[in-house]
Amino acid sequence: MKTVISLIFLLLISSGISAQILNEVEVQPPEFLGVTNENYSSGLEIEDYIAERMQYPSVDMKFKNEGTEVILFTVGTDGKLSDFEVVNSISREVDDEVIRVLRTTDGMWIAGTNNDGPVAMQKEIAIAFKISADGNNENLTDFKAVAEKYFKKGTRQLYVKEHPRRALRQINQGIVYMPFDDGLMVLRGYCKYTLGDVDGASEDLNLVREISGMDNLMVLAQEYDGVDGFVDLIKQIDIVR
Repeated sequence: MKTVISLIFLLLISSGISAQILNEVEVQPPEFLGVTNENYSSGLEIEDYIAERMQYPSVDMKFKNEGTEVILFTVGTDGKLSDFEVVNSISREVDDEVIRVLRTTDGMWIAGTNNDGPVAMQKEIAIAFKISADGNNENLTDFKAVAEKYFKKGTRQLYVKEHPRRALRQINQGIVYMPFDDGLMVLRGYCKYTLGDVDGASEDLNLVREISGMDNLMVLAQEYDGVDGFVDLIKQIDIVR
């Protein structure tokens, strides 16, 4: 029986998907060429490049470790990559393999620019890795359904068992699959807040605000209105943005 990996590339996030005007400064994000000659593009997308060169770790294949890997890195003015940061991890082995492939793209990027010319700029890539035992893509894991399962387990640990630390573990498992789900992120922020990790809660809530907007964040947070200081924390995030 043949086991294959299905690489589903969800999104690319950087300082901008296309040119943006920020405080009267025109910003253009880094561009992947697929080749080292900046005057020529191979037409190869970074998604295809990684898919062709990625060797899924055998231990992750064996235990069917799936999820959405999110890596943040900096594209320098010379087109070389640095400052790799794992934002969402499937496993240490997958982290290392994705970063290994990304390192081979040194010099294959055009640096991001602002009005003053080329500048070092961050780029974020998110990749969903799904494993198929029979090569049939119809049998691939439904990440949304798995994340919902962990969300329900987390809320049960939180509200029924009154055990926020165990709830946090369940929520973190769901986020492995759906790292940008606003419901999971708000619940994780709430768990962190109840455990005294205000900075961690603020980080999660800020991400939700960036993704879905402040109004949606406030709606999501109403469920935790009875928690002393939690909604005040969200309002404070709104003030300092």
